Amino acid sequence: MLWKNHLRLLWVMWRVVLLGLFCLVPLTTWGEEGAGCPRSEQAVQIEVHFEAGYPFVDDSRSSGWIQAQAKGMHHPIGLTVSRLRHSLLGVFEWRGTPQRQTRCLYLRSLKLALSYPELKVYIANNYRPGSCEYQAIHRHEMEHVRILNRHQEMYLAQLRERLQGLVQQQGGILIQPRELEQKKQEILQRFDQEILRELQRVDLKQKAAQAAIDTAQSYAQVRSVCQGW
Repeated sequence: MLWKNHLRLLWVMWRVVLLGLFCLVPLTTWGEEGAGCPRSEQAVQIEVHFEAGYPFVDDSRSSGWIQAQAKGMHHPIGLTVSRLRHSLLGVFEWRGTPQRQTRCLYLRSLKLALSYPELKVYIANNYRPGSCEYQAIHRHEMEHVRILNRHQEMYLAQLRERLQGLVQQQGGILIQPRELEQKKQEILQRFDQEILRELQRVDLKQKAAQAAIDTAQSYAQVRSVCQGW
């Protein structure tokens, strides 16, 4: 009846559509307005979406295997394993400048999508499916799943406000064609770091909520529903 969460910071998907450019490039903008680029009056559209996770239940593993996955934690009769993924989709517009060798790049919309693509619940195989013990463990692990989903849903508005604050700092960026790849990487890294910081804050709160139901008292309550367990 344990919970385990992997927030893999390096597993991030970036997808960007550039309007006025003949190819798709992974690019997100954040920073100060570039000199020579007029301020755009068009508001940047922000969308934040969370797809709730639905677990796959694996009851074929031994309690020893679950204990090994729990890495020293106690009471390995069940385990929930999750991995959060986020992806960014940005739509941009290119504008020419009086100096033909430069261009202004503007962010038009930004979408943050969150999901749990790999969410698994493990129940030790010495508990027969349908038995009182099996059902009690399953209910407990599903509470971990509900906490995972509930915390992401609770903080969607906060994530959106954070993104809105970042894009408000974003003006047109003046670049030369030869600087494009370098600027893309610099901008992408800065913006993604801000998103990851917010996700880490949410993850800390979520872990505290998960730990609150993984106590000796909670385990005793789970066992108390089944006679002789």
